[in-house]
Amino acid sequence: ILSEILLFGGLFSAYFMTRWGSDVCRLGAPAWPEGSAKTTLLLAALNTVILITSSYTVVRALLAARRSRLDAFRWNMGATVALAGAFLVVKGFEYSIKVHHGFTPGGEFAMANPGYRVFFSYYFLMTGLHGVHVVVGMIWNSLLMASDELGTPAFPRKVEFAALYWHFVDVVWVFLFPLFYLV
Repeated sequence: ILSEILLFGGLFSAYFMTRWGSDVCRLGAPAWPEGSAKTTLLLAALNTVILITSSYTVVRALLAARRSRLDAFRWNMGATVALAGAFLVVKGFEYSIKVHHGFTPGGEFAMANPGYRVFFSYYFLMTGLHGVHVVVGMIWNSLLMASDELGTPAFPRKVEFAALYWHFVDVVWVFLFPLFYLV
């Protein structure tokens, strides 16, 4: 998780320097609010609710694993994986809207203003990288769900590590949401 913090920390630092840094670094900063207006706030808010709900279900899965309750663990971890899938479906739909309207770093809309190009470069890089982390979390949680180790002393610790990772993924989204959708 520390390496992930460094990765996203570097990206957030670059974002802040580009957006609010010195005049040399501020690349088209006035265009950023206009770029943000081209994002889909309703879909992002839905994704926020989905991820916050998935944080709850992963905690429930961890509690069930600690109590060796197989059915409750699998149901809650399955809900976490399903919610992650729902997040990716909504994000994919949002991306398709952006691509359709040319709101991409190399799209016609962004080519009109360097600020848009920079905004959408950060947007797709950071939300796309977050999406990759969601997929990794889905795989990890699915493997735990299929595991036959439930009830062993080491299993709750494995679930705890996966839950910590999942909470990290959620926290990253909590920072991405205002930076791209509310600016």
